Amino acid sequence: MNSNLRQKFFTGAMVLLVTVFLIPAFAGAFTPGDCKPDKRFGMKKHHMSPLGIWRNPKMVQELGLTDEQVKGIREADFAHREKRLQLKSKLDGLHLEMEKLFSADPVNESEILQLAQKISDLKGKLFVRKIEARLAVGKLLTADQLKKLKMFDLHHHAKEGKMHRNKKHRRTPLKIEGANCNKG
Repeated sequence: MNSNLRQKFFTGAMVLLVTVFLIPAFAGAFTPGDCKPDKRFGMKKHHMSPLGIWRNPKMVQELGLTDEQVKGIREADFAHREKRLQLKSKLDGLHLEMEKLFSADPVNESEILQLAQKISDLKGKLFVRKIEARLAVGKLLTADQLKKLKMFDLHHHAKEGKMHRNKKHRRTPLKIEGANCNKG
C-alpha cells in the first residue's frame, strides 16, 4: 500500500512538472529578454536614433544644447521616427507576404524573388533614413558640440565592446578625424 501511494505521488509530481515547465517552454513563454524591463517604451537602446540625444538630460547638459537646438532635434527626431515606422510597417507586411509565398504549394520562385527585391529596397530606404538622421544632427549642432558627441560615441562604443567582447556582432568605435591611429 505504501509503494502504491508513493507511485501515485511521483506520477502526480511528474505531471505537475511537465505542466508547469515543459508545456510553457514549448509554447515559447520563456523567450530570451522577457524579464528585462524596457524603459524606452519599446525602443531598444542599441538601435536608438542619433536624433534621440534630446531625451538624455545629461547629454543635453554636456553638449551645452540651447533650447532652440533641443526643440529642433526633438522635431527632427519625431519626423525621422514617423518615417521609419511607416517603412518598418511596410517591411513587416512584406515579410509576412514572403512567409505566405514560401508556404504555398508549389512555391513560385519569380514572385519570391520580386518580393525579395522589394524587401531589399525597403531595407535600403531604412538605411538612408538612418544616414539622414545622422546628417540632421550634424546640421543642428556646432562643430564643438559634434566633437563632444563623437567623443561620447567613442567612449560609449569602446565600453560596449568590453562588455560584449564575446558577442558575435560587436560594434566598432567611430573614427575621429585627426585622431592618432596606430597602424600595425
